[in-house]
Amino acid sequence: MNAPRRVVQRLLLVAPALLLTCLLAACARDEPTHPPNASGVALTSIPATTTTTLPPTTTHPPTTTHPPTTTLPPTTTHPPTTTTFNPGAWPLGFDDPRGETFTDFQAAFDRGDPFQRLELFCLPGEPTTSTLRATDEGITEEAIRIVHLRTRLEDYERIGFDFPVGDTAEMVEAFVGIVNEECGGVYGRRLDLRLVEVTALGGGGVDIDTLRSAACLEATDDLGAVLVLDLTGLQGSAPLCLAGTEKTPLVTTEPQSSDDLRTARGRLLTTAVASDTQLELAARSAEARSLLTGATIAVVVSDTPGQSEAVSDGLLETMEDLGYDVQVHPIGCEGTTTCWVGLQTAVERMVGDGATVVFPVLNAVSLPGLLTEMIRQGMPKPAFVQTGLNGQSGDLAAAQVLAYGGPEAAAYYDGALIVDAADTGTWRLPDAAGQGFPDPFSRMCNAEYSRVTGRPVADPTDPASAVHATVADACALVRITVRTLRDAGVNPRQADVNWVLYRLDEVDLPGMLPTSSSRRKNDLPDVVRNLEYQYPCRFGRGTGATGDAPGGCIVPTGEWQDFR
Repeated sequence: MNAPRRVVQRLLLVAPALLLTCLLAACARDEPTHPPNASGVALTSIPATTTTTLPPTTTHPPTTTHPPTTTLPPTTTHPPTTTTFNPGAWPLGFDDPRGETFTDFQAAFDRGDPFQRLELFCLPGEPTTSTLRATDEGITEEAIRIVHLRTRLEDYERIGFDFPVGDTAEMVEAFVGIVNEECGGVYGRRLDLRLVEVTALGGGGVDIDTLRSAACLEATDDLGAVLVLDLTGLQGSAPLCLAGTEKTPLVTTEPQSSDDLRTARGRLLTTAVASDTQLELAARSAEARSLLTGATIAVVVSDTPGQSEAVSDGLLETMEDLGYDVQVHPIGCEGTTTCWVGLQTAVERMVGDGATVVFPVLNAVSLPGLLTEMIRQGMPKPAFVQTGLNGQSGDLAAAQVLAYGGPEAAAYYDGALIVDAADTGTWRLPDAAGQGFPDPFSRMCNAEYSRVTGRPVADPTDPASAVHATVADACALVRITVRTLRDAGVNPRQADVNWVLYRLDEVDLPGMLPTSSSRRKNDLPDVVRNLEYQYPCRFGRGTGATGDAPGGCIVPTGEWQDFR
């Protein structure tokens, strides 16, 4: 019996115990202090050197299930390459033009650290005189086992959606290869990288959450991972089933709820703002823009595990605090990622209520169906308020509105307010350089990826591709991983690795945003900004543009705000 089938069968047998384990997990080294509730977050504007003013469906049935996970052999390493760097092009420091919060954060970095450089990914560390020894599962004298848990985004092509993010497996392999072949590994130990894959869709009698949790078991039980990376948006209960094991931590780009971050006790780190915090900040931004005054407010949310909890803890509590009533309309996904069950009824109720503001908490392949159904029922265009949940602050997610719903849906969605720690569309602004674009970290990551793979450097201003941004995300995750493993000591145990991740200090993220991490906080960004979806795009050729069709785009409409 092959491994993927074995872990699915085992998961079905042990699911109740697994859930209990996820809920009762406790930190092996220390008890974190329970952070304050997200409600009441204050937004503080950051003075900037420049200010930009902008000018004024058919639903899908469940899909056929593919084998849940695949384990590949260890990554192929890259041969050493000598490169001459131009200090003028690759600064050792960065004088951030976006204001005091940004410059103070950059000043806190030790750019002499081999894994905090801006001119290259890493430098060889000091050789150790200690004897390396096996200390724990996944940590031998020669290697440390890590797992890249990859969602197969290409599966979406089978239902008509396209997410051109590049070869994410190769990206992670490339940066791990630099660590192993050029920087001496971690105190001489190589990173033993393994790949576990899971479908993006679900269906065929096994729901997507079960498949994701099966991948969790494969990474932890079968492979004995010391740390797991997620670059492609692992949702549902799987992140907590990884991080809640009292064993294996997860570093992810996907927003996680504050509740799950607390439950994981430092073993779950996200490079995004916590999901409930994002919804709170979106509600407060909408209030500040007077969008909520006299409005009839609705939220449409899928039954994906974690989404309704984020709505309850982040949005509904904030709305109650602000004195507004909200009608919640749940949409079923039937164990897949295409959510449409109850959609028609939800829209009928919004029409009946006269909803004028809508918070759509749906993924990128489900939002277009909501918009087309609202148009079909003749619902007057509401004000849409979005966050970075489900990737909705990125051009590729927004592009699905036009690609699937057509120009009418894109025009209906025009003007949507989006609140997130994202710099989407900064390159479109006339003062892009004054907004810190392109940032040295993302440039370095893409240059290094090109150097070791031979691929051309991706264009960060290409509206039809997210390769440049995804390379920078992969670069950030591997750097966080290596720094965590290194700071855990020459002969670390699993508990040492978890302890260091629990108290990680400054890290570089794409966009070089101010971040913080501590036992009280495991979602990294400290700033957010308002963005807007435009159709047609008023700043050049938009995403999804074909021929004379203009395409849409997301652009910043406000300054960065410090909310911690």
